[in-house]
Amino acid sequence: MAGQVDGGAGALPGRKLLKLIPLNVNQVPRHHELHNEQSSHLPPSVASFVTQCLKEANEEDLSTFQRTGEAKETFEAGGKRHTVTIEKMKKRDDVEGTWFARRSMHDDVSYEEMDGVLRENHDKNEMEYTPAIYDVNTVLEWEVNENIDGVRDVNLRISQMHHSMPAPALLNDRVFTVLLVSFIPTTPAPGTLAQSIDLQFPIDLSSFPASVKERSHVDSSQGKLTYKAPASASTFQKKQDGRKLVEGRYVSLEKISKMEVNGKTTSRWEMMTDSDAEGALPMGVQKLGIPSAIVKDVPLALKYIINKRGG
Repeated sequence: MAGQVDGGAGALPGRKLLKLIPLNVNQVPRHHELHNEQSSHLPPSVASFVTQCLKEANEEDLSTFQRTGEAKETFEAGGKRHTVTIEKMKKRDDVEGTWFARRSMHDDVSYEEMDGVLRENHDKNEMEYTPAIYDVNTVLEWEVNENIDGVRDVNLRISQMHHSMPAPALLNDRVFTVLLVSFIPTTPAPGTLAQSIDLQFPIDLSSFPASVKERSHVDSSQGKLTYKAPASASTFQKKQDGRKLVEGRYVSLEKISKMEVNGKTTSRWEMMTDSDAEGALPMGVQKLGIPSAIVKDVPLALKYIINKRGG
């Protein structure tokens, strides 16, 4: 049955998806290219996995987070000067670790414009507006042909995102391998007129078959990780070819909502994340930088969205 959850206990019984623990080949949805690895296990169906994603997304409420302040960001786009106010939040517990979050309201871009950049082709668009990301590579993609209760426009793919780091002489580039899941709930959350959601989960690519790992832009043949520029590499990608990499971990949830506030239609962007860049960066130093880093994403994305109008 479409939308049925395997065993009635969720996609991965006893395992919350929104965690910083990487998913292995038997924890991602069934895929014909993974048949040999998954055949002796009970991997989730696409429907049960997406159903659990929707459930966990609906359970996350930023009103339960501690508000830590706000930031005002100003940027130029479309020949005008824009200012956006961004709420900063965090949540800490012994099980989940520290989640950092932000929330912003937008009158200068529509929900439809934001959805077209932040849900559709999320990873590819993020590379377009984020200077530090120099490569995004799809490693595996699912064809979703079934109807799944509660959602539409479902996309699932494993993507690798390569980030350059500040002080490149001291810090190695980072690569994050994630399962990106995006969809539109057919019943928007209370108080919203429409909504779109995307989630990113860390992936343990080492557990996947060689045929999938071959699509990676990471070379591990010499006992260390280095960047392997693709045949179609840009000038900057060619420059990074052979650079040492550190594999980080990243989990996130983003919600874009269309709302009516004081008789006026507006858009809301909410985002929460937990991450570990690994390597030589102490977690304490990372936590100091994450709130400002996720805030900076907002003006970068808005500038890209507004400038696309003239494209």
